[in-house]
Amino acid sequence: MTQISAKIKKTEGNRINQCDIFHDIDIVECITEGADGVSVSYIRFPLMICLNQDCDLNSDERDKLKENSNKDCRLLHLIVAPLFNFDVFKDGQHWGDIFQTGQKYNPNRTDGKKIMNNEDPRFHFLHFEDGFELPDMVIDFKHFYTVSTEYLYRNINNRVCSLSELYREKISQRFAYFISRIGLPE
Repeated sequence: MTQISAKIKKTEGNRINQCDIFHDIDIVECITEGADGVSVSYIRFPLMICLNQDCDLNSDERDKLKENSNKDCRLLHLIVAPLFNFDVFKDGQHWGDIFQTGQKYNPNRTDGKKIMNNEDPRFHFLHFEDGFELPDMVIDFKHFYTVSTEYLYRNINNRVCSLSELYREKISQRFAYFISRIGLPE
């Protein structure tokens, strides 16, 4: 099996980029209204990756900086997906107490090898280059969320790094392929 290391770079500046990786991002899980008022519960993900196209993120920033922009390119929400530690993921424990998947992936069996070789369209495996302190990670394209653009900008200091442009496009293409698939009955 040939592993391709994800090329990363420290991102400078205040603009969010495609495939920026953030730590400690909260996602609204549920909003309930009861006799005591409104209750909001959150899920905090240790690592998340931004899946929006870089051209849209660039247009969003450009329009926010212009005084007389038409505001047509602004983004209200950004698409993010959790990054799961592959060692925890392969044991089926990556969701913790949220829910049990029961599915285990053995890197020595076909299912685990397909994920590690990025041959399973549902998942994207990331092996980070040596010297960077992130373990092997996996994105499960079935689970993605939106967060307000304002929230992610308020948490810009939680950005860990950004993937290089070549890897950004590969992830974007694979995400688009997975969510555009045609569902067939079993």
